[in-house]
Amino acid sequence: MYANRNTRQSEQAADSSKYPQKRFNPKPCRECGYEFTPNAPSHLYCSQQCADRAYASRYLERQYGIRLEDYERMHQQQGGGCYICGSEGFKINPHSKVLLAVDHCHDTGRVRGLLCHNCNRALGLLGDNISNLKSAIEYLKVQRPSETE
Repeated sequence: MYANRNTRQSEQAADSSKYPQKRFNPKPCRECGYEFTPNAPSHLYCSQQCADRAYASRYLERQYGIRLEDYERMHQQQGGGCYICGSEGFKINPHSKVLLAVDHCHDTGRVRGLLCHNCNRALGLLGDNISNLKSAIEYLKVQRPSETE
């Protein structure tokens, strides 16, 4: 049976006495290259931090065609927060490795920036339509004139 990707590194262990060599040989971490002695053959990373980085990187590459380094660069360029509201974001589910969603154009697939999940959903619910967004702004101005701008 394959190891669950969400199994924490500390929980991945096997009885080495059941293997012909009776031990596990040191091997390089797939993320950072540091040599470590695994607790099981499925143990591929030297730490939970490296495992989390590797899983996040694979997810970002599979979903959006960007590397974790690209995400981190965008995160830094945006001052560590959502491009729209500036919040630091939040994990949408317990297994999520990043706090901000990768916003992208659904027509072209081009990554536009990093948004908190609320701002990302808001754009999506308004159909990424500038006219709808302008109408929403005008609506807020009329309904709450003292709180605008």
